[in-house]
Amino acid sequence: MKKWEYRFVRFDYFAGDLRPKSVNEKDFRDKQDIPPLHELSNQLGQEGWELTGVNSHPGYGYGFLIFKRPKESL
Repeated sequence: MKKWEYRFVRFDYFAGDLRPKSVNEKDFRDKQDIPPLHELSNQLGQEGWELTGVNSHPGYGYGFLIFKRPKESL
């Protein structure tokens, strides 16, 4: 049976600024050079991650991108 691993990228979208805030609950707030959301998505794609879902909460100003890739066998 194929196994999967997942990445959840939280992002905020105030005033058109789409910056990731965390990946699997690892916070980016302390980092100075946070990439724009499209650059992080492209980077994850190069690492084999596929965007499989988007969950947004417009009233709260944040959302999640959900990525998955096949889990490597040990």
